[in-house]
Amino acid sequence: MHATRMAMLEKLESEPATVSQIAARMGVHPANLTRHMRILLAAGLVEVAETRDTGRNVEKYYRITASSFDVAPDADQLKAPHRVVLAFARSDLAAAIAALPDEETRTVHVQLVAARIAPEAVAEFKAELTKLAARFEAAETEGGEPYRLNLNLYPTEAPPPGSKGLRVKIKPKGKGTP
Repeated sequence: MHATRMAMLEKLESEPATVSQIAARMGVHPANLTRHMRILLAAGLVEVAETRDTGRNVEKYYRITASSFDVAPDADQLKAPHRVVLAFARSDLAAAIAALPDEETRTVHVQLVAARIAPEAVAEFKAELTKLAARFEAAETEGGEPYRLNLNLYPTEAPPPGSKGLRVKIKPKGKGTP
């Protein structure tokens, strides 16, 4: 998914907004977002929540249709649905990379692991990830530091025997151990 559309969805997470309001939050002109909004509407990722007649024009307030999206392999209108979902996650990470300053002071933690699991275990792991995401979202605290959690579970090529995966935790200088 295009980084601009990802950013637009992020701006709609907390409350409905017009294209002009979204543009103001993103620091761009509303005309730059109208085509992206049409694409999001056509994909069913956003919907019109409310219309207001201001006398001079009609304002449309948009909202996201869900806090998470599952795309099944048999989704009728998608050529490669798993790629769409993973591209969505990649776009989210790309937007985060672009937004973080070079001198970030908060901890960044990445954990990439691969394993051979039984098909019936996939549903169990998905349920656990969904619980973790809900727990993360419930931890929202006024005045807390903004963090984003990106969880992915997807089929891949078989990991090499004995592969432990990649675990990286970066603590900025001056915080914790060197």
